[in-house]
Amino acid sequence: MKKKLLHLAAFTAVLLAITVIALNREGRLPETAAVENDGAERRTEWLTEDGFRVISTEELAKDILGFGGNIPLHIYMKDGRVARVEARGNYETPPFFAQVEERILSAWNGLTADEALEKEVEAVSGATISSRAVIGSFRRGMEYARGAAAPASGESAAPDVRSLAAIAAALCGIFLPLFIKSPRYRLFQLLANTAVLGFWSGTFISLSLLMNIAANGLRARNLAAALPLLFAAFVMPFFGKKGHYCSWICPFGSLQELLGKLIPYKVKLPACAVRWLEYFREAVWLAMMLLMWLGTGFELMDYELFSSFLFLRAAPAVLILAALFLALSLVTPRPYCRFLCPTGTLIRFAQGDCGAAAAPDALRFSLIASFAAAALWVAANTFIF
Repeated sequence: MKKKLLHLAAFTAVLLAITVIALNREGRLPETAAVENDGAERRTEWLTEDGFRVISTEELAKDILGFGGNIPLHIYMKDGRVARVEARGNYETPPFFAQVEERILSAWNGLTADEALEKEVEAVSGATISSRAVIGSFRRGMEYARGAAAPASGESAAPDVRSLAAIAAALCGIFLPLFIKSPRYRLFQLLANTAVLGFWSGTFISLSLLMNIAANGLRARNLAAALPLLFAAFVMPFFGKKGHYCSWICPFGSLQELLGKLIPYKVKLPACAVRWLEYFREAVWLAMMLLMWLGTGFELMDYELFSSFLFLRAAPAVLILAALFLALSLVTPRPYCRFLCPTGTLIRFAQGDCGAAAAPDALRFSLIASFAAAALWVAANTFIF
């Protein structure tokens, strides 16, 4: 009973902390979203001094979400044609979204509203969710420009082939290991995780994903493929399957394990070194959470190594760190998972696995209670006082 209470308390504390950080982030837009023209950021339409008609999709398309949330646009029109489109403050991953801005925002220049609505614009590979959100938001603006009422809800779209493949791979990782106890099958699942969830679809749990869900709720079009992963990470532990996501589904953990099979020799780290490295992992995670509680450091979420699967879009620092940890995985098992991963630490904390494994339950419960109290204090100071 004590273990179950500890688990429930830890899960509640993490849920509260994620919600506080998500709301904290939503209340602090990036500098690029600075209010212009005496509050025009909140208007739907206005005229500039040089004669441009500007349509803002902040309210028109607030239900259309990218990976990190809503992506408001300012659409500049002159003589009935699109002059330029500007993306306003958002929480998309900068290296990915830079490609969207470069390849999509200028696609409608010179077109009338009717012509722009008829034009088919392809999403950017590796930033599909962000691309679709920008295209959907722009279409809302054009519907408004030609005098049609904007739809009341976001555009619905069936999951694409990559999403369906990701769902299938995740479901295999959830259910088949419960019945198949074969090393050959584990190898197959690791390969599927790496190829399908990692390189092909870019589907994984990250702090950015969790903050997006906390701030915007579940939207099937964007997050359908992530639902099985969330089930494995946060629901299965209540049924005795702790660590199932990290062990059986996480694509970056799977890639590390596969590389580790290439070299049979492994460096044996002293027990005290392993213990201190695990403490370091928790300290890094707590520092990130604290910074985000205080309304800063949100960009740190963009440097989790999962995005290295989309290597054509990933930041150079992420690629360098990923290469380092993958090289280390040749001689020590899953080094990123064991000694750094912030998302993995959050999942473990939500299961009540915080602090040293041998720590008494009373001490671990005190740590969880302190964590929850800190989240409540930040929430009260941010949104009430």
